[in-house]
Amino acid sequence: MDRGEVNMLQRIYVTDGSIDGIFTAIYRAWESKYGHKNIKLIERDENETLEFFSEYIDIEPEQEISYKVAKTIKERLSNVGYKFVVKACLSKEKGRSDAVYRFLLLGFSVGASVLEQLAHPYVYPIYKMNKNVTNEVLHYMGFLRFEELKNGVLCAKICPLNNILTLLSPHFSDRFQNEDWIIMDERRGIAALHKKRSDYLIVECSFFTNEAFFQCSDEETYLQHLWKSFINSIGISERENEKLRQQMLPKRFQEFMKEFD
Repeated sequence: MDRGEVNMLQRIYVTDGSIDGIFTAIYRAWESKYGHKNIKLIERDENETLEFFSEYIDIEPEQEISYKVAKTIKERLSNVGYKFVVKACLSKEKGRSDAVYRFLLLGFSVGASVLEQLAHPYVYPIYKMNKNVTNEVLHYMGFLRFEELKNGVLCAKICPLNNILTLLSPHFSDRFQNEDWIIMDERRGIAALHKKRSDYLIVECSFFTNEAFFQCSDEETYLQHLWKSFINSIGISERENEKLRQQMLPKRFQEFMKEFD
């Protein structure tokens, strides 16, 4: 008899919601041989309602195990399938850990063709997460604003719904190879640091403790003033269409755009 059909306590693996955390939980769930029907993955949440007749297991991320899972995904589902899974892990959606787990159960069974089964209940949620994450990355590629600090470093702040910093940084690393820059995700307290002609690094925002570090250069302040004056001078009040602007440029992207200060 399949152990998944036996009346057993549900086993719930609690992850921190990161890629390494989710992959580690998936590995532990698989190696337990407890029966996939008896296993559930959730993200760590203080407000999570405890379920009766369930055993909770806290999972700490382990990079070595995470690499093993990543390698297996690439081998079984291709690099495209791996990126598909990674974007789901970076989604804001609650329940993404279990959704990725169910998707991989199917994917490891049928192979790369799983990416074409968009109507399947294990695939569609992952597809939706991918679409949402991809759209937000594309928005920030166009809406992100750098400003020059007194030390010559370019600095930008964002507050994305999804954890997209690792997806966004390669774009600007390629575009501004010869610049020192910082992109700060204020929602998650992390930042991407880039040194000219080098790769970028993700760090905690607590790394920056000196507020004076973020003072704009005199030239930046002057150019911002000119930019705002230009925006105001070309505007035609009779043709203002706030509804259309909200469609083209949602309000949550305007917080760090100098045009809206």
